[in-house]
Amino acid sequence: MLKQLEALIVKEYLTGKGSTLISKEFKISKDKILYILNKKKLIRKRNRCSSLEIKQIGESFIIEKSCSKCKKNITYTSKHKTICCRNYFNSIKKKSLCKLCSLELQNGPGNPFYGKTHKIETKEKISKSRKGKGTGDTNAMSNMVHREKAKINLLKRWDSGELEHIRKKMSLKLKETIISGKIKSSPISKKEKEIYDFLTQKGFEVIQTYPILTKTCDIYIPQFNLIIEYFGDYWHCNPTKYDADYFNQKKQKYAIELWDYDKKKLELIKSFGYNLEVVWESDLRYNNKLLEKIISKYETKFNSTPKWSRKDQDSCSPI
Repeated sequence: MLKQLEALIVKEYLTGKGSTLISKEFKISKDKILYILNKKKLIRKRNRCSSLEIKQIGESFIIEKSCSKCKKNITYTSKHKTICCRNYFNSIKKKSLCKLCSLELQNGPGNPFYGKTHKIETKEKISKSRKGKGTGDTNAMSNMVHREKAKINLLKRWDSGELEHIRKKMSLKLKETIISGKIKSSPISKKEKEIYDFLTQKGFEVIQTYPILTKTCDIYIPQFNLIIEYFGDYWHCNPTKYDADYFNQKKQKYAIELWDYDKKKLELIKSFGYNLEVVWESDLRYNNKLLEKIISKYETKFNSTPKWSRKDQDSCSPI
C-alpha cells in the first residue's frame, strides 16, 4: 500500500505538479512528500537566486524591486542570501507594495479593522502587555543620537515636499480651530495695550484681538464699526524706512513679503465692510494727537451706533 502511494506521488510530481499541491491532494504533510521525493532522488534543485542582483554589504544581503503602484524601490535585507532571495520572490508573488502605498490602501474601508473596536478584555490585555515598556531609558527616543537622526530625516521629508499632504491638513485644521473661537488670544504688544487703555478711558467699548476668519485684528470699536491695526516699524518693515529687499531676521521674510501679507489682511478686513485705520509706530510716536484725530473723524461721521452687521458673525461672534 505504501509503495503504491509513493508511486502515485512520484507520478504526479513528474507531471509537473509541485510538492505543495500534491500535499493538498493526498492530504499528506509536505515534509512527508519531500521525504518520498528525496528518497527517489527527484527533488528539483532551485537556482533562482543566481538570476537576481543581490548585493552584499558587510554581513547583510540586499536586493531591490520596484513598487507595483508608485514604482519606487523597495529594499529587502537579510543576513542570509537564500532568505533575501525568498523574500524577493514572495513579494513578486503577492504583488507587494511599498509601505506608503500599502498604508494608503488601508485608509477608511480599506482597513480590515474599519468600523470595528477592540473588546474591553482585549484593551485590558494590550494595556497590561505594554505597561512599563518603551518608557524612560527603554524608549529608543531617550537616546539623543536617535532623536537627532529622527529629526534630520523628518526635516528632509518635509523640505522635499513628501509631507505636503500633512502640512495642508495641519493648516486647514488650524484655520478651523481659529474660526471656531477655540484660540481666543494672541500676543499683545505694549503699544497696543496703551492704545486700548487710551480708548477705554475715553469711554469707548473696545475689543482686543478681534477675529475675522483666520486673522486677528488688534483693536475693534463696535460704535464706529472700526478696526485699528497697529504696525510696528520693524515688524512690518515700514516702507519709509526699509527697502523691499530688506530681510527681516525675526520673521525670516523679506520686506516685500511682509507688505504683501499685510495688504491681503487689510483687503480682507475691508471686504467685510469694516472701517479701517492703520497706525504706524513712528507716526504715533511723533504725533500724540493721532488717536484723538482718528476718533474725532468717526465721531463726526457716526451720530448713532450702527446695527451689528458682519459677514462672518455666525462663525466669529465677538468675544
